[in-house]
Amino acid sequence: MNKEEQWIEDIMDVSERVTSPSIPAHVLARIREIPRGVRTTIDLVPKRTIWLVAASIAALIAVNIYFSSTSTSANSNDTSFSEQYFSHLNQL
Repeated sequence: MNKEEQWIEDIMDVSERVTSPSIPAHVLARIREIPRGVRTTIDLVPKRTIWLVAASIAALIAVNIYFSSTSTSANSNDTSFSEQYFSHLNQL
């Protein structure tokens, strides 16, 4: 018997000794109980929370609009200030 045949024979011997493990009964019982323990309901977000989130988003939008409108008027004031005091720079 050459090395290749011996190797094949060894593999066959090992494969005959390998068996699938036995699963204990309590583990099988726990696995069978899993579908019964799964919740099928969906938790809904309360309407009060949804309205609070919507109100906070609306407040943020209002604050952004207010500050963006005041920043444009401040820029126009800054322009007149710079034109008044630094008019000599515009001569070039």
